[in-house]
Amino acid sequence: MDVRDQWEYDEGHLCNAILIPLGELATRISELEPYKDTEIIIYCRTGGRSETGSLFLVNQNFTKVYNMVGGILAWEAEGYETCLDENGQAINFSFGIFFLILLSTVSVLLVLYKKKLNRK
Repeated sequence: MDVRDQWEYDEGHLCNAILIPLGELATRISELEPYKDTEIIIYCRTGGRSETGSLFLVNQNFTKVYNMVGGILAWEAEGYETCLDENGQAINFSFGIFFLILLSTVSVLLVLYKKKLNRK
């Protein structure tokens, strides 16, 4: 469950996460009642709001609530994917993959440039 604001969620969230902003949690608690004994992982940007949300749910007798320490920033720093839309389209990739693609592209361009110079 994502407890950030809508605009933060729209910029990228964990795939299949449900958005309930922290400021709405108390008024939307009935949506979570069927999940009182189900594992719920709560996250925000860095872990502060999700800690508050976790404590709130525990005080409402939810039994399996977990705060994702470090939030989505830690998630992304570890190279895990996030999603942009409700279809689960991944928008993040690791820096290593980006660097490999960049290096490959530069290598191909250098080979083509050398071939062009040799033709002259």
